[in-house]
Amino acid sequence: PARVARQPSLAQRCQSLRNRAMSAKITAERWVLAQRPVGAFSPAEHARKETETLAVDDIVESAAAAPAEAPASLAAAGPGDVIVKVECLAVDAFLRTMLDEGAFHTTIPIGATLPAIGYGTVVWAASGAKQKVGDRVSGMLGAGSYVRVKSDGLMKKMSLPRQEETACLGILGVPGLTAYIGINEVAKPPRSGETVVVSAAAGSTGSVAAQLAKLRGARVIGIAGGPEKKKYILEELGLDGVVDYKDASETLEEQLKRECPKGIDFFYDNVGGKTLDAVLNQINMYARVVICGAISQYNTGGLYTGGVEGPVNYLKLAEKSATMQGFAMFNHSAGMVKAVAWMNYYYYMGKLKFKEDVSTGIEAFPEAMTAMFAGSYIGRRLIDVSGDLAKKSS
Repeated sequence: PARVARQPSLAQRCQSLRNRAMSAKITAERWVLAQRPVGAFSPAEHARKETETLAVDDIVESAAAAPAEAPASLAAAGPGDVIVKVECLAVDAFLRTMLDEGAFHTTIPIGATLPAIGYGTVVWAASGAKQKVGDRVSGMLGAGSYVRVKSDGLMKKMSLPRQEETACLGILGVPGLTAYIGINEVAKPPRSGETVVVSAAAGSTGSVAAQLAKLRGARVIGIAGGPEKKKYILEELGLDGVVDYKDASETLEEQLKRECPKGIDFFYDNVGGKTLDAVLNQINMYARVVICGAISQYNTGGLYTGGVEGPVNYLKLAEKSATMQGFAMFNHSAGMVKAVAWMNYYYYMGKLKFKEDVSTGIEAFPEAMTAMFAGSYIGRRLIDVSGDLAKKSS
């Protein structure tokens, strides 16, 4: 009788699949910094798309640093590095600052992958890496379909029951947690009956900050540009009023006086420049001004060369015995666990709304950066690099 061939065990089949994956060719597309912007970021001038094809098992770990001429290359891996297949990226305003020399958030070199926070899956890990192949991670990855990063800068991708896949980039990520810290932890929080103004109130951070202030019982006015954002702020977020800085019929100051007849007690600022000055002119006694960001200044090229448009009306702080304090989210790590818990609760209970604007494919990344500074979208801009989000929604 013919001998029946012995079937491979489950362990053998799993190993076979791993070997096949390691030998498979991958094509990594990425956007790199071609030259530093002097002024506004332009994809055509300052970004360059590169493509690299290799097999994962051809990657050889080197004890030496990556060669200067190929800082973004997957093949130039060193100890502690991992290669991540990117699934989704977020487009943040602060990324523009990292293209300048002397940046607070670290300056990326010419030829390096454009910075971006996102999540994905580890497909290769060097010796000493904190993650293994198959782990899902989030953190500063970069604008590519596959990226090489240091493992100690990554964390396990957050996943909570009944939360969206993208929550780690939104309501439970940098925008949501920054909004929570800025409203609740930096200055004396807004109180019931106080008037709160939030700039960039249709953006990912500003929209959450405004809603959190409403949850504290404050009267909240949002600053944004254009009729679509005005409608979103009033009808979807439920704020008490809106100031449209693009409205040519009234100045910013005139609109603020109309919307805040009793003055301003708390200002959450994401914009800086003329917006900050206009608000300072109308603060009340003992007002609190919280500086989260200054998107109006990021794309000017003068952020680290003395070209920032600072507040002319800063003496109003002395006149009104008011305070102005800035913050960076990562300096408030002690409050993060509480922040995540509260934000998850608020969102689960339907007390917070969060809007996403999703583009598909890594090709969309540079144009998404320019659209952000033009104020062309509402909420959180995401890049569905792998196409998985599109598949799930179809």
